[in-house]
This record gives sequence, structure tokens and C-alpha cells, in this order.
Amino acid sequence: MAVCTLEHYPTHEAARIRLAKLELAEPAMALVEQADGTIAGGSMQECARALLKAGMAEDAVSVLAQSLSRRGAAWWACRVARLEAGGSPSPKELQALEAAEAWVRQPEQLKAYAAQNGANVAGLASPAGCAALSAFLAGESLAPPHLDPLPPLPHLAGMAAAGAVKLAAARRAAADTTQELSRLLAAGFAIAAGSDTWEGN
Repeated sequence: MAVCTLEHYPTHEAARIRLAKLELAEPAMALVEQADGTIAGGSMQECARALLKAGMAEDAVSVLAQSLSRRGAAWWACRVARLEAGGSPSPKELQALEAAEAWVRQPEQLKAYAAQNGANVAGLASPAGCAALSAFLAGESLAPPHLDPLPPLPHLAGMAAAGAVKLAAARRAAADTTQELSRLLAAGFAIAAGSDTWEGN
């Protein structure tokens, strides 16, 4: 059975509410919000494509991360962090990455807590740390295990994943991140299409 990596938005209004959480720049919002109350291309994924085509790659990253399911967004962050590390993550980054990937492959809350610990160890100045944070925020609860569950807001995992992507692009191509962002967006679109998933990886 095919893996679904996309977030479900039952209405355009639901997508518009999620877009509002991102606090996109005015030109980006003008592009994705249509006068008739719909969104560009009819889906969050197509909004991201429109933004990329218009040269607003950073905004495209933010929107694409929200088009993905929380599990899919965390997976994108993991893939990007692996690419950025060039196969040689530091021990702290490796701990964070492995914890995040473990949650994506088997999304249990104990693994989400391990990802939170990995994020704390690696720090949020690294794509690996942001990937681990994304996995934690995609879990069932922000509260410690001994307290009642506190579900995270649904847009937070995607925001952390977008942070991983933008940070990775800046670290690899600080002078001009646009080309690198386009390359990392291609990886995200592959996940959205279901051609790169945690199954078999």
C-alpha cells in the first residue's frame, strides 16, 4: 500500500488558516491567496510550486513543509540533514538524526521523547537538531511522560522541518541559498509525491 505523505486539508479555508500561521511576507500571501477564497493551484503543494516559480524559495519551503503530513515533514528534515552533513554528521548530530529517523519509522511517543533529547543535544543551530525537534513536535504530546498529554499544534512540526531546510541551505551555500533551496525543495516534492518515504530507507 502506498504511503501517504500529505497533510489533509478538507477545505480551502483550512489551508488558508494554516498559511496564516506561517506569517508569510505580503508578496507571498498575495500570490497564494486567490480573490475567490481558494489557494493557488488548489493545494498547499501547488502553492509551494507557485512560490518557487516566482523566486520565493524560502516561502516555498515553509508552505511545502505544511503540505506534508507531520511524519512526512520530519522525514524531509531528516533527509535534508543527512545531505547537509555530507555523510559525516558529528556525534551529536548523528544522535539527533538517528532519534528523529527512529520516530519517523515507528512513531511512538517514547521515540518522540528520544528525539526531543536529541534536539537538545545537537542544538537548533544544526539541521539535525531541527529535524529531531520536528520529530518531537510531530508526536502525541509536548508534556513530560508523567503528566497528562499536551498535543502539539499541528503546524509546529512543519515549522521545525522548514527551519532544518533553510539552515541546511544557508550552511551549504551561504552566499546564494536560492539554488540550494531549490535542490532541497526537489527532495521535499519527492516526499510529497510518495516517491521517497521512510519505507525501504
